[in-house]
Amino acid sequence: MVSICNIKKLIYISLIYFLSGCPLFGQVNKVKLLTQDDYGKWSQMIREGISDNGTWVQYKLVYDSGNDTLFVRNTKGKAVLAVAKGYDGQFFNENSFVYMLPDKKIGISNLMNAKKKEIEGVENYQIAGNDSFLLLTSNEEGGTTTINVLNSDCTVIEMIKSVSSFMISPDRNSLVYCHTDGGNKKVTLLAFLDHKVQKKTIASGNYAYFNPVWQPNSSAVAFLGTPILKTGASEPDVFFYKIPEDKSYSFSMTDNSSLKGFDFNGNRSSSLIVSDDGMRVFFTLKDQEESSNKKSTSDVEVWNASDSNVYPHLKQSGREGVNKMGVWEPLSGRILIAGKGKQDIYMLNGDQQYAITKDVFPYLPSDKERPEADYYVINLLSGEVSLFLRLVPFENATLVFSPNGKSVAYFRENEWKVYNFAEKTHITMSSAVPFAYEADYSAPRSPYGFAGWTTDGHRLLLYDQFDLWSFSIDGTDSKRLTRGREEGIIFRVADIDNVRPIEEPWFVQTGKEIDSASAIILEVQSEDNDKSGYAVLSPNGKLNIKTFTDKKLSRLKKAQNKDIIIYRQEDYDLPAQIVAVSGNKWKNDVVFKSNRQHSQYPWGHSELISYRNSAGEFLQGVLFYPFDYQPEKKYPMVVRIYEKQVTTVHTYIAPSMYNTTGYNTSNLTSQGYFVLHPDINYIIGNPGVSAADCVIAATHAVISKGCIDPGRIGLIGQSFGGYETFFIASQTKLFATAIAGAGISDMSSFYLSMGWNYSTPDAWRFEHQQFRMGKTLFEDAEGYRRNSAITFARDFSTPILSWTGDSDTQVNPQQSMAFYMAMRRLKRNHVMLRYPKEGHVILDMVRQADLSSKIMDWFNYYLKDCPKPGWSSPE
Repeated sequence: MVSICNIKKLIYISLIYFLSGCPLFGQVNKVKLLTQDDYGKWSQMIREGISDNGTWVQYKLVYDSGNDTLFVRNTKGKAVLAVAKGYDGQFFNENSFVYMLPDKKIGISNLMNAKKKEIEGVENYQIAGNDSFLLLTSNEEGGTTTINVLNSDCTVIEMIKSVSSFMISPDRNSLVYCHTDGGNKKVTLLAFLDHKVQKKTIASGNYAYFNPVWQPNSSAVAFLGTPILKTGASEPDVFFYKIPEDKSYSFSMTDNSSLKGFDFNGNRSSSLIVSDDGMRVFFTLKDQEESSNKKSTSDVEVWNASDSNVYPHLKQSGREGVNKMGVWEPLSGRILIAGKGKQDIYMLNGDQQYAITKDVFPYLPSDKERPEADYYVINLLSGEVSLFLRLVPFENATLVFSPNGKSVAYFRENEWKVYNFAEKTHITMSSAVPFAYEADYSAPRSPYGFAGWTTDGHRLLLYDQFDLWSFSIDGTDSKRLTRGREEGIIFRVADIDNVRPIEEPWFVQTGKEIDSASAIILEVQSEDNDKSGYAVLSPNGKLNIKTFTDKKLSRLKKAQNKDIIIYRQEDYDLPAQIVAVSGNKWKNDVVFKSNRQHSQYPWGHSELISYRNSAGEFLQGVLFYPFDYQPEKKYPMVVRIYEKQVTTVHTYIAPSMYNTTGYNTSNLTSQGYFVLHPDINYIIGNPGVSAADCVIAATHAVISKGCIDPGRIGLIGQSFGGYETFFIASQTKLFATAIAGAGISDMSSFYLSMGWNYSTPDAWRFEHQQFRMGKTLFEDAEGYRRNSAITFARDFSTPILSWTGDSDTQVNPQQSMAFYMAMRRLKRNHVMLRYPKEGHVILDMVRQADLSSKIMDWFNYYLKDCPKPGWSSPE
């Protein structure tokens, strides 16, 4: 006979199984509560890529534990390779994959037959010779390098030792390297042929050769050489070798009278470049510092208020020196210095026939982040110098050169303009539609963006708020290519670059070439950020939106040789996926779904909310729901603030304790919190007041939904958000507690502080940038007081946790310390965390976990009535 107890036990077990199979709220199989112990199951997906033939897709999953894995799948979704702790992977030789491994190893896998090969002692690798050769580099004692050349069968066919520097050609079919061979210093060219290589020595002698660079079409190389035996040689010689003609040229910087007063500047990111046409070699120079440079044996720092820049900036960059460019014509031997006086070299045009220089000295000292500048154009063939633009704001300093080198586009006076170098004409791209937006701080209006040039250089493509436009460079014709304004849809040209580019020198900046004779893939975004997708603009002007959904679509990649595309798809409650599209039909096939364990948990969801501030301005925010949401319950809420955050509505956020600011949305929603990301509109001269107005309005809008406990709302922010948190907590009792990270508490003292990260005073942040005062402290001292939390210290009643890194050069940690001192003196409820050897964000993973844990402890105590954490109790 079955006992009553056993019957009850059987009913209880059956009920558990029933609830497991049919949990509440229709979330089938989602019965697990997410705990901190589960966080390690989650990964971040990074570095998606597709092979040239469109057959293979690669991606990497990054875990908090460090057990990262590199994967390759075919575009049908089948996994063919998983490499624990693999990184820096590339497709090689059509059906092979090469990747780095820990402990200086490289792996090479055949994706068709699963055969693998590992080679030890490898620091790095490059692919060369039309994907038929691998170059493996390893370090030698004394700082030199060994290069092993492997063929498509992964057999070593050449070993090059004692290499001091090298560079692969832009077409990846040749290698130039400086090395020592049998005690002789040499420069050698290695050509990658069919299954073999061919070497040729192009320089040898009593020089220490270094810094080889290529002509863009791979027809010539330039390099430097420091004389070994020559006495009094302080500067390197410059060498140039033309490959088809097998002809060499050189000149000595030390002996050349044209370079008197200049030093070679080998510290620039690129100190040597060959022109596209191979007729000129450019090298960077710096004015020699004069003997009257106030050199002293004293270690006392002299800070003169009349100096052009503050002492740290002058010490770092030199008091008098500016960067120049030398131009050498090997065939004629002519030497030209680009720029006059204190003009600093800025950049070269598309075909390197002209150079742009800038002069900031007329506008020093400056109260801005960077001073305005006058721009000059130098004809590098004739040496003629002419004024190009005067008083250019740093915010509008972008110059976009046409690929053919004939024109440059620039943004000035709220309009795009085109300058023709040969004709010296400025043409305005006139339109009734504005192509610039007005920033909510005191700065010149900025353009919506520059899409690119047509391949012939005759037209440029520009963005307004919504649409893509095409303008002729003479300004006589304009066409609107999309119709987004009418429907509130934003169109932008998709970035589909899928190859590892050859690094361009710092002074070569050409705009993207767009082939108007081919279809153009566009990114599509709804104005309210709720939907995104892709569209195709055909050569005949027909626009076809291929996919447009209430998810976040991003990271488009296209196979080089096939019409196959992949992109990333995600939502707040949908882990990132890789989607493949083949052909014109855009049938979207999911290749990979990350974080499959996600489906086992009752995840929350996100939604856009709307509200109005006191001025009646329409604003949006993102509301994230807790995992266990039940309409009849009231929940605590955390409000996370910065500036504009509405773009986070469809971003998947993996739970993690390792966050540089200690904040993670999913950590909070999984523990039963609502989370709100409100947008903020600012009033110049009242940044704190306007932030408080918008954040309070957004919070009340969510409270009115009836799902929030009004007495259990917390506030959190970091950096500028930390400033806003300090201030808002001083203005309202709406928030039960607040957490401010690396924020400022007193505008006046921060205005008068030194910005050590930029070696400039911090005043520019208030007059022209994020802190949005628009006036100096001395013009509006009351405004600075009115928007500082420390002004209202006596009124504080909100318990506040603050944190800072003691080595923060972005926001002086003294700002958090001053707030702490005020709260201590006034006997208010406040705890400050000061992390040693940390900067503006926390980088050490142990300290990241500590901060994340303490933030959760603090909110749980004040918003959930959990026990008070021991670390926050007074001693």
